Amino acid sequence: MRMDRNIKPLGAKQVRPDGMLLRDDQGRHWLPRGINLVYKGRKTKEGGYDFYPPDWPDDLMLRLKRLGVDLVRQGILWAALEPKPGLYDEGAFAFIARQLDKAANAGISVILDMHQDLYTQRFSDGAPDWAVMTDQPFLATDLWSDAYLFSPAVQQSWDAFWDNARVPATGLGLQDHFAALWQEIARRFSGHPALLAFDILNEPAPGTPIVGMFTDLLGAFASLLSAQEAQALGLQTMDEDALTRVFMEPEQKLMALSFLEDEARFWQLGTACAPRVQAFERDVLGPFYNKVAAAIRAVDQDSFLLRAHNYLSNLGIPPSITPITVNGQPDPRQIFTPHGYDLVVDTAAIELASDSRARTIFKRHRQTQQALKLPVIVGEWGAFSDSANALRHGDSLMRQFEDYLWPSTYWCYEPRFFDLPAARLLARPKASAVAGTLQSVTFDQASGSFTASWQEPRQPEDDMTSLFWTPFAIRDCTLDGLPCDQALQADADGFIHIPARGGQRRLTFIIKR
Repeated sequence: MRMDRNIKPLGAKQVRPDGMLLRDDQGRHWLPRGINLVYKGRKTKEGGYDFYPPDWPDDLMLRLKRLGVDLVRQGILWAALEPKPGLYDEGAFAFIARQLDKAANAGISVILDMHQDLYTQRFSDGAPDWAVMTDQPFLATDLWSDAYLFSPAVQQSWDAFWDNARVPATGLGLQDHFAALWQEIARRFSGHPALLAFDILNEPAPGTPIVGMFTDLLGAFASLLSAQEAQALGLQTMDEDALTRVFMEPEQKLMALSFLEDEARFWQLGTACAPRVQAFERDVLGPFYNKVAAAIRAVDQDSFLLRAHNYLSNLGIPPSITPITVNGQPDPRQIFTPHGYDLVVDTAAIELASDSRARTIFKRHRQTQQALKLPVIVGEWGAFSDSANALRHGDSLMRQFEDYLWPSTYWCYEPRFFDLPAARLLARPKASAVAGTLQSVTFDQASGSFTASWQEPRQPEDDMTSLFWTPFAIRDCTLDGLPCDQALQADADGFIHIPARGGQRRLTFIIKR
């Protein structure tokens, strides 16, 4: 009898792609649900950075597992791993090893995510100081992410990275160092039982070209406004400065966003902004991913490579990306990892997050997946912190992911996480590993009703079972139209085991809360 999915992690060697799906080592359709664990470090009094250890509970992985989490997107930082050019910090690598071991012990798979925000640790988190090449000032903004648009230092730093600017101390380019670091990570951790994938760079952003992209966005927005809407926003003219002020002033910004509640209108806005963003994907990001992938594949043929889109496509601008290639051929083990946030995330208006706008963003990502024909793991969504909106807006997003049969990793764990509404949001029944192919899965948060339909192989192996997870006991259970027997109650880990028998299957139940 093979070991079941709920008591071991799935490492890269136990997972294979099947078109736009992922399958486990028993051939089951695998749909993990996860969370981001990212510790960004803190500045010390001496002006350096203190990275490890984060103040996380020793049993964090086990507690997450009890919440139904079986995938962690573990953040790692270039600044921590390579504090000096070509010199790696053993403490940072030891931290990764400990996290992988803890995940393996809990039965959780891991994505290693090279995280960044505003490019560098100097401005937020990411690259080490020696990899920052700018003579421009850093302009902090009220909303941290607006610095991508308005800080010359951030833009010039990205320009240097994309140009592979030479590091004086080594004579190598910035991307050369970055690729070599990933090769070292792969060399050290390839084959670890918990390691699933490498997320090569979190939310890669354009440098100076982002200014033109933002101009395109403002112009497209202005073209969608009626005369009455422009008047309501106080726009006497449609020049760039006037439009920028609309999005800098909180009340005007909310009014402007209300004009984008219509899905067709928001879709039109993204389409109008696409050309420059897509040129960046084609001419800059594509070659970058191929370069890093080649370095990783020189030492690791098994771990999945995650292909992200650019930062602006978080907002619904279609990226039009192509698969990662190595030696001129599409890499066979890659996953598309979209991110998406409504435009009020990280602001005081998070309670007003729009289901409509967020739905449009992920519809764009679905379109990209269908063009790529790759599996998806949504890398980031949510960011609700203590907002009660997690139980409304978050439920809307999770229902969309369930509709698309997408695994995802919520952003993100924080010290109070288990007491927050977001924890209750994640703790919902799910299809974990299904014999054959899952066709549909739905969960109604209000009633607690769960339904899944799947197609099993005509002659499944004798010991194959489908696994469904539930945080609570169940009632009113039916399987294939008949009342469930007592054997289908969840085990101590929350898993319902359904032996495969072949053909069309359907499970329904209501959770007892």
